[in-house]
Amino acid sequence: MLIIHTTTPTKKEAKNLIKILLESRLIACGQYFKIKSHYVWKDSKGKRKLCKDKEYLLILKTLSECYERIESTILSHHSYEAPEILSFEAKAENVYNAWLEQNLA
Repeated sequence: MLIIHTTTPTKKEAKNLIKILLESRLIACGQYFKIKSHYVWKDSKGKRKLCKDKEYLLILKTLSECYERIESTILSHHSYEAPEILSFEAKAENVYNAWLEQNLA
């Protein structure tokens, strides 16, 4: 099982991205949560800037073999210049893992 995290600036974009991934059978489950992010970004002059934003964190549940297609889908539908796409291998209980595999077949 693979868990993927990404963030979006709006709830609408979060819901749309999850819908696209579910309909493409690339994820079996997607969740989103409102969060506050604090990060460093370089402005147009290359100066470091401390930023704070309200965002939506997406947690996507899938299989490792779907990663490249999910990454490509996120990049083509995301509004950020450099979207966060993090993946984590996870172990799932047998019944849950079977459900996940069945929904991605």
